[in-house]
Amino acid sequence: MRFLMALVMAMANLAKGAWNALDWSWRTAWSLRPFGGSSGSATPQPLDLPSKDVVEVDRSLEESHQRSADILANTSQAMQIKLFASAKPDDRFTIDLSLLEPGQQEWLSGLSTNERAMRSLSEAPDSKIMMLLGGHDGAVEGLDAPKNEKPKDVIPGLVLRMDDFRNRLSRESDHVLVA
Repeated sequence: MRFLMALVMAMANLAKGAWNALDWSWRTAWSLRPFGGSSGSATPQPLDLPSKDVVEVDRSLEESHQRSADILANTSQAMQIKLFASAKPDDRFTIDLSLLEPGQQEWLSGLSTNERAMRSLSEAPDSKIMMLLGGHDGAVEGLDAPKNEKPKDVIPGLVLRMDDFRNRLSRESDHVLVA
């Protein structure tokens, strides 16, 4: 008799498990329909949005950070280089480099892919960066100074030739040319 009772209980538990699996399958299938098949209506939950005061404070903080960054960026060449070097690689080319000469900007752009150089520049004191810009190789460890190229539109030796011409003219005649 006990055996029969245990067999009936096992079959009941098996049927209950099968029913639960079928019920779960049915609910899952209906919930995948485009407009759902939920039996109950969901009540909307209120959103936890910040108050207007918090938004205004955040906005004014962001504006003051931007103003201070703009002021710092326009103080010196060294500060512009440090801001460029310490920025994320994607943000580097949004940094203002207007105080640098075009050759120095090209030099800095060339270094932008070298993270080690960028780290050295961002940690270097302003005086070392200014020495580097002045042409002192090795002022910042591992970096060569930017090459100061002469403008290409000037003809080499033109000034000397003009001076020689003026001197010859002044010797040959009594006329004095004013330079």
